[in-house]
Amino acid sequence: MTRHTCLIAAALLVSSATVHATPPAAVPAERAAAAADAGKLRYSNKWRIKFRGEAKSDGVLVFRMLQKGREPVQISIAVKDGTNDDNIADLAEDALQQAFPRDFNVEVDDGEDVLVKLAFWEGRSSLRLVENSVQGVKVKLVRE
Repeated sequence: MTRHTCLIAAALLVSSATVHATPPAAVPAERAAAAADAGKLRYSNKWRIKFRGEAKSDGVLVFRMLQKGREPVQISIAVKDGTNDDNIADLAEDALQQAFPRDFNVEVDDGEDVLVKLAFWEGRSSLRLVENSVQGVKVKLVRE
């Protein structure tokens, strides 16, 4: 390979790396995040959300629900400083029932847990905690 050919190949390599390093502007950030997570999704027709601890700060819990064949739904739950896990479960139940009035059965279980159940014939869903900015509160999602 001549020196001239090597320089052209190096220039092409650098320019193609620059082009591919920029994110596509046409894809909204939310869709891009959902696409990136698509390989990691776990599906079930029943989820248990376990809340533990007391809020040591104001913050937000953000969940993303995806049913196969539908657009993802994002649910944000504002939590005030001093709110305990039982009350956080009540807030989550209310927010989830508003987001899914017919598709899901949402209920508080054991005080600090929330069950999210999808009718078997409706299919399966993926539920993820996207953000937890509430200090002192731990959230665990369990497929049942």
